Amino acid sequence: MIKSKKIMIATVLCAFSAFSFAQEVTFENKLSSSLVNINISDDKTDTGFAGIKNEAKAEYSSEKLDMGVKLIVDVAKEDDDSLSIGSEGFVDDYFIEFRPVNLIGIGFHKGYNVAGSFLPCLEKEIDASNFGSDLGLFLYPLEGLVVSAGVDFISYLGREGTKPLVNFGAEYAVGETITFGAAFRNMVSDDRTIGAYASFTGLEGLTLNAGFTYNGEIEDFNISGNLINAAVMFNNGPLGIYADAVFAVGGEKDLANELYAAAYANYYFTDNWFAGLYGCFTNDSDNDDAWCVGINPSVGYTFNENNTVGAGVYVNVMKTTKTISFPVYWKYNF
Repeated sequence: MIKSKKIMIATVLCAFSAFSFAQEVTFENKLSSSLVNINISDDKTDTGFAGIKNEAKAEYSSEKLDMGVKLIVDVAKEDDDSLSIGSEGFVDDYFIEFRPVNLIGIGFHKGYNVAGSFLPCLEKEIDASNFGSDLGLFLYPLEGLVVSAGVDFISYLGREGTKPLVNFGAEYAVGETITFGAAFRNMVSDDRTIGAYASFTGLEGLTLNAGFTYNGEIEDFNISGNLINAAVMFNNGPLGIYADAVFAVGGEKDLANELYAAAYANYYFTDNWFAGLYGCFTNDSDNDDAWCVGINPSVGYTFNENNTVGAGVYVNVMKTTKTISFPVYWKYNF
């Protein structure tokens, strides 16, 4: 019920904003599935439905107000062979920031990731680079400078045995050349994370990212510890090349991977047709059997500026198991 109310409020506010003082609205919907998972081991081969995922994201921005919502609907096969539709994580993300004056923003669940933490092959930032909060104050004292502090929910003041979830940080962009910043999350707790990152964009078509995270985590690839990250993004006409890597120092031995690396390249043969090749590698040096290699060749077609479809084959190889799936997607955006 609470989440339904959140959706209703976001929908009403978006509609009101669009009609009253709309400045910019963006929307993206991606419907995807891996169709079937084929698991191959020394003992047997089995297949299973890979599920369906629909991800919808809408954002609105103006001089005084920014807001957005991200919704995810999953269709998955359960252990009893039933199909589940949806999950508790239906509202994956949402935010509102309003600026009563030009230099100050008040944010509700507004995240802000430092630029140099972005991992292009993973298509997300390192979580610890976010210096936004469930309730946060944003300051814009100089051009290119953002400073924020706030608390996550639920935080308590004066309650024995609990500490408030305090976050703060800053980012500064020097023209269009370099952006650097730091994020401090949950700082009064033993689970605090600290991250410092930088991004270089001084050459046309080239972006270089790097950073360090204390007590960080890359959940998708089971990486944890003190993280060193690096990434390269290069675009030149029809060709795009992307690579990223994360190395963990001081993580839990035998429980987490220490290295993640990935690369992706795509090429537009025409204005509509393109092909891509993705590969990734993870490893735990404390466990000789923990390595994993993934590869995903794919093709895609862009019908127009709003609609794109794609399909490919994903092969995941571990020491004892190989998995094959067939990812397909349709993406609509404006």
